[in-house]
Amino acid sequence: MPNPFHPAPGALPTQISGREGELAAIREAVRRARAREAPTPLVIVGQRGMGKTVLLRSLRDLAGSHALAIPIETLPKHSLASRLREKLDDTLASVEPLPERAAAALGKALELLPKFSYELPNDGGAIALGAPSELEPHPDIDRRSLVAMLAALHRAARAAKRFLVLTIDEVQDADFDSIETIATLVHESAQGESPILLAVAGLSETRDLIDKLRTYAQRWDLFDLRFLTLAETIESIREPIVQQGASIDEDALYLLATESGGYPYFIQAYASAAWDAHRGKTISLDDVEKSLIDVKRRNEMSFYIRPLSKLTPRETLFALTLARLGPGPHAIGDVARALATTAPAISSLRASLVKKHIVSSPIPGQIEFRIPFTDRFILKHEDEYDSLDVRAVRLEFERRAGRGAR
Repeated sequence: MPNPFHPAPGALPTQISGREGELAAIREAVRRARAREAPTPLVIVGQRGMGKTVLLRSLRDLAGSHALAIPIETLPKHSLASRLREKLDDTLASVEPLPERAAAALGKALELLPKFSYELPNDGGAIALGAPSELEPHPDIDRRSLVAMLAALHRAARAAKRFLVLTIDEVQDADFDSIETIATLVHESAQGESPILLAVAGLSETRDLIDKLRTYAQRWDLFDLRFLTLAETIESIREPIVQQGASIDEDALYLLATESGGYPYFIQAYASAAWDAHRGKTISLDDVEKSLIDVKRRNEMSFYIRPLSKLTPRETLFALTLARLGPGPHAIGDVARALATTAPAISSLRASLVKKHIVSSPIPGQIEFRIPFTDRFILKHEDEYDSLDVRAVRLEFERRAGRGAR
């Protein structure tokens, strides 16, 4: 029997539990887009491994052949226009059959792009994308390229009798000008006969990005993904097993559910390991206990040990202090007070930990660990992280606080 659990990032799980509100909003947005009614844009926010990418994929799958779907994953220091260019081959090839009028619309609108040539499917012709060679990359040129591409793809979708779906993953890394441009186009399309369906997902700082957009973006549906409850976790483990004609002992199920802590990635990883370890038709407590040893070690190495090993003593002290405050997010001022200093005095430390992907800022002035349960791991190994070098840094903070008090 094939393993029904899929811990790979972005892989669609057999059972999506605890996301009923998000899935209902996705279904309604797709329904409205198919009916040529304006769908409400969706914003999905959460820490790593919470299922953001899965929900974006679910939306595209649900839209199916009725849509021209463009999935984009942003990268730091890359504009959305450049990322969209990279998607054009796959996107154009997916519009089958593509009417000649759709090809003509694309060819006319994409004149600002660097020179490429795309052969369209089903003898639809070719699109030559040209730009004067003397033009250097420039934000305004990039913005016009983005507008041209999206407007052309919008027309191509209408010509192919589909609606345009745009999903943007890791949106917190997108340049603001591009997001504002896209938001404007989506807003304008809502007033026409073929609205664009937009869904974005990102880490907690995405909230701040959305807040900076124009006021209509504040009416978008925003979902903050939470950990699953114990009951939801049990369901997400038991149901895929039962669907495969197998079973799991209750004590084994409870151990998997509690060890995962309701964290979707851990649920998939731990349950997958238990499935691989079992023989016969029932997963036993012994199967779970044996399988957890290796999978937890791998996850700890990848999620916690390796990233934390790259920190300086000062950064380690910051992380240790944040962990001691408990599950976040926490005000940066609370971290500063725990270190007997001020928020401005540790701003460079905070920035360094953000750059190293240890922490993120859900809203200005707050901070939390980027990977769930980092605080739990640090406190479990507190003696190792509270080393002599780290203690020396703490004493330095205390001495400075003492001098400031005098």
